[in-house]
This record gives sequence, C-alpha cells and structure tokens, in this order.
Amino acid sequence: MNIDSLFGGGPVLDGFVKPRLYSESICVRCRGRDLLCGKPVCPVILEYRALMESYRELYREDIYGASPPSVFIGRMGYPKVSMGVLTPPETGDTSIYDYPERWHDLGLEDILRLRSRLVLGWRRVDKHLPRRGDRLYHDILDLAIARRSPEVEIQLERRPVRVMVIDEDITPFGPRAPVKSLSLGSLKIDYRIEKRVGDTDLPAEEGVVELYRSGVEVSRIIRVFSMGGLGRRRGRVLVPTRWSITAVDDILGRWLYRRVRRYPEIDTYLVYEKDFLENRYVALLMPGPWMYEFMEAWYPGTFWNRLGTRVVVEGSAEFGRPRREYADIGGCYYASRLATLEYLDRIGRQASVVIFREAYPGYVFPVGVWSVRESVRMLFRERPLRFGSLKEALNHIFSRLRTPRHMWRSEVLDFWTKQRRLGEYL
Repeated sequence: MNIDSLFGGGPVLDGFVKPRLYSESICVRCRGRDLLCGKPVCPVILEYRALMESYRELYREDIYGASPPSVFIGRMGYPKVSMGVLTPPETGDTSIYDYPERWHDLGLEDILRLRSRLVLGWRRVDKHLPRRGDRLYHDILDLAIARRSPEVEIQLERRPVRVMVIDEDITPFGPRAPVKSLSLGSLKIDYRIEKRVGDTDLPAEEGVVELYRSGVEVSRIIRVFSMGGLGRRRGRVLVPTRWSITAVDDILGRWLYRRVRRYPEIDTYLVYEKDFLENRYVALLMPGPWMYEFMEAWYPGTFWNRLGTRVVVEGSAEFGRPRREYADIGGCYYASRLATLEYLDRIGRQASVVIFREAYPGYVFPVGVWSVRESVRMLFRERPLRFGSLKEALNHIFSRLRTPRHMWRSEVLDFWTKQRRLGEYL
C-alpha cells in the first residue's frame, strides 16, 4: 500500500473532522508537524519511531531471540502461502508480544511499539504442506504449541525490510525477509495442545472446542489452527492467519450458541459500556431469544474513514441461529459474538443483543480484530445498568453515543419495536 493512502480528513473540531482536499504534497508540506491530515498523531512518525528504537537489532540477516511464540501464514498467492515465525531480537519471556489477552492496559502506541519489534522470517510453501511436512514446518509447528517463549536463531537470505500491511483482522508486525535456516532451542510443550495435534482422527472443529474447554487461550488456538495442526490427517492444510482468526471465533461461537439457546431469557434490559483504544462500545441486552447484531460507526479521520466527510454506520445481524453467510462487516462481527456468547454462557441466560461500536479520530491505525474480542470481554465485566423498558434503555444508550439515533439502522431493534410478543397478550 502506498503510504500516501494513510492520510485524509482535516483538523478535529468538536469531535468531528473538517475535511481537506487530499493531495500528494500534503505529507511533504506537513512532515508530521501541522497534522494537516487531521489525525491527532502522525501514523508515519508513530511507525517510524517504533522501528527506529531497535534499528540495529532488526536490520540484520541473523536474528537471535525468544519467539513469544508467534507464527504467521499469509494469504497472498493462495494456495501458495508464506509460512513463517515471528521473533523479537531479545531473549527471556517475550510472550507479551503476541498475547492480546494481556493487552488491556496498553495504549495504541504501546501495541505498535511491541509488534514493530517482531521480525518475520518466511518461506513460500504449498498449503498442503502439513500432510507431508518438512523440517521447517515441524519446527514452526513445535514452536506454535510451545508453552513458553522458545529461543530461536534465524538466518535470513537478506536484510529484512519493512512492508506495511494494513489489515483490520491481523495485528501488525515488523520487518520481514525469506528465511534461510531456523534453529530452535529447548521447548516446553503445552501438552493440552500436543494431544490434539497428535490426534489425526479428530475433526478440526472438535479439536478447537476441546482446546477451548481445556483453558487454552483463543489466540493460541488460532496459532495452531493456522499451522494446520488440527483435524484429520488428509484434511490438514495451512490456513492464512486472517482466515484462521474468523474461523476459530465462528467455530467457538457456534458451539457456545448450542449451549446458550437452552438457557432461560433474561428478565430485564441491561446496558454495558466500555472505552478502549479510542473506541466506545455499548451493549444492549433485551429479554428474548438469541438475536445478535454488531454495529459500527466510523468517524471522519479514523483509519477506515480517512477520506470521508461524515460518520459511516454499518452492521450485520443474525436471528435465532448463527448466520451462514459471511458478515458484511468482517471478522469483528464473529469476535464480538464470541465474547457475547461467553458472557451469556457464564451467567446461564440467553438474550437478544445489540452492540454499538464508535471508532473516533484517535484510532489512527488498525491493530487487529483481537481488539474487538477483548473490548467486548472487558465490556461484559463492567457493572450493567438495568432498565424496566426498551425505551428507557435506548434513551440512555443514545445519550452516551455521539452518533445521532437515526443513523443506527438496527435490524434487531427494528424487529422488537415493530413486533409484539405473544406474552404481551397474556
């Protein structure tokens, strides 16, 4: 992606952005001093600063460090994919570099600084590699199921270069280069994962659920799923990391739905609220059977609405059962749904749910769909407000959101405001 495409918008005024006409000279004129793009922090400087902090360590052909552990499978050129390992040039416990479940107290710049230190050594391989394997594949798979940060020595074919990858689903990382050789130090294997990887008769979906039930974090399940480490032998393939994230969220969401649908409905209206990484999340739980909707409002000056002049709202929903077709708004839908169903399963209730997300101009760089999953998990740890009617709950919600009420065109709310339930007549 051309770096120029990062910019657009204008100065922030009262929470909105006054748009400016974009021109190729804007960066040259601004150079991060005047913030002519309208963003509160220059994303180019933010990226450059994080990389420069470890310039001498990163730009070498030999990398020695401890992988968090972390692996990556690219999707460009599929079914030929790039398979690689990520590691920072430091030893010790580096798990924080690829452990989103522990990033609750980090800011956007903290996360970018961490991730920018990860160097990717990759090799182009066929997606069917897990069926036959080779030395590099088995080494990376062993790394993926490690319990702690294993030491790694990587010889690269050339000095790594920074390639800017912009993706809402994938957490950004540092420079990359083709790998010449990889050597692993001693490994401490997570035997919960090793057991499922070794079971070549267990379907992949069952393996995902068994790992989840045994307490393995979602981020680690995604890692081994992406490496083709689960499923029947003849069906094992490398799965691009981006697809693996959504697949695991969807598999676990469907499994939890089959539990939640048997629970009694909640008996009041509940509202939850949480701010994280320049995003605001508000959840409405209503008495009723399982329905779910996730809606987003992107403000001018945010990354995905950088050239816009108005707030853009979109959403996806499901009624009664998990949707079959892919959600229009992408992986964040499934990440949020998983976190919602986890909460309902924890309290032993079902509900009709609408989650509102507002992304504000401070959200200058996407950091991955994990942020939605963890934000909604944090959201449901907050103490809810209780309301006796839908009207009262909605009045409170729209007093907390910046986006005008009429812009939220919710399918679930439309259903409940236009339908009368049988119980109302009894």
